[in-house]
Amino acid sequence: MSFLKQSAATFVTQIILMAVSMATGIIVARVLGPEIKGQAALLGNLTQILFMCGSLGLGSAFSFFIAKKKYPPRQIMTLALLSALLFGILVNGAFYISWPLHAAMWTGIPKKLIILSTILSIVFIYSTYLVRIVVGYGRIYSMNIANTASTIMNFTAVLLLLLVWHQGLSGVVTALWLGTLAQIGVLVWVLRKDLIPTSCWDSDFIRATFTYGIKAHALLIINFLNYRLDIFLLQYLTKDTVAVGYYSLAVGMAELMWLVPNSAVAPLFSGVAQSEADDRSLITLRTCRWSLIFLVIFALGGIVLGRPFIRLLYGAEYLPAFGPFLWLLPGICLFPLFKLLIIDLAARGFPGYGTAASAVALVVNVGANIVLIPLLGGKGAAMATSLSYTLMSAISLFFFMRVTRHSLLDIFIVEKMEFDFILTKIRRIMKR
Repeated sequence: MSFLKQSAATFVTQIILMAVSMATGIIVARVLGPEIKGQAALLGNLTQILFMCGSLGLGSAFSFFIAKKKYPPRQIMTLALLSALLFGILVNGAFYISWPLHAAMWTGIPKKLIILSTILSIVFIYSTYLVRIVVGYGRIYSMNIANTASTIMNFTAVLLLLLVWHQGLSGVVTALWLGTLAQIGVLVWVLRKDLIPTSCWDSDFIRATFTYGIKAHALLIINFLNYRLDIFLLQYLTKDTVAVGYYSLAVGMAELMWLVPNSAVAPLFSGVAQSEADDRSLITLRTCRWSLIFLVIFALGGIVLGRPFIRLLYGAEYLPAFGPFLWLLPGICLFPLFKLLIIDLAARGFPGYGTAASAVALVVNVGANIVLIPLLGGKGAAMATSLSYTLMSAISLFFFMRVTRHSLLDIFIVEKMEFDFILTKIRRIMKR
């Protein structure tokens, strides 16, 4: 299937999942209120950060090796399962050993929900490995089906557990579990022919997997910290769970705008990794250009409609989220440059460039958060995030130009053939 068709299919799926996820978020926000929603955001990010630390970037290695047909699929699948169990348990142990250092952050949250959230990270590691393997095969439809199953299961569980059975915060955690298990169920069925266990103790295979994975792993962890460290710092510096609830809503709204670039990530990696053509980055350049155009349009819409959107869907009590949302927009609009260009470089076998760009931005992010949060609260966290995203995009742009020899004009100037293609599509639609 062509890149355009894969991206279009993923984009349509993302639109549907966005609507379902938004409905889920509205239910959670209205039922729980800002304070408990803040606790839910902390638990969700706890699962995510343990996943990031425990995955070791091996999912990227598995995807790369499947795309290149470098090692037997059953060998890769066996290592994926064993790695998820081993490293997931290790990061869980590290979290509880270090508990005295961060116990204050979890005040007011039931211990059993913290435990369930940490164990979920192990399941999430395995699920993500399977997703990356499916992407390596280029089976984008299967990935979309798995993501759809997860989102619909999560929504159904939230609907029942919060509105019918009034389970509150524990219902949110349970719904996350059910959604992840539904995703794994679909992926296991898709990959069932490769699930037969086999020996994976091959020194060359192990070495190659960890060499590629560790480079990608550093990028995953640093990226996650750039994405979500602000939420932890906001809680740590203000001890205000309500502020975390407002800020998490602002972040969720802003990141909905990433639908366009996110829909291109999986097919872009698969296409570049499987190609040896000199012009294989042309599709990357076009995707970057049009992602920026769409995001600027979305941002203008958000500026005009964001406040009534929050009032209508989440309630007037969440209106303080609009300020941080506005400050997030500059970074949100520019960030796809980083995401898409680094995907292109990683698919060429250079995951280290993304790590370098993200590491520099993380240092700036932490410093800016420490300075701005005590002064401005959630708005300060949003400013720091926008600054970080902008810096990541600028550095990745430099690396991409250095490797591919493309110029700024190649990246930002829309070609005549692109306009002609769009006009042709519009004419065909109007004739139907």
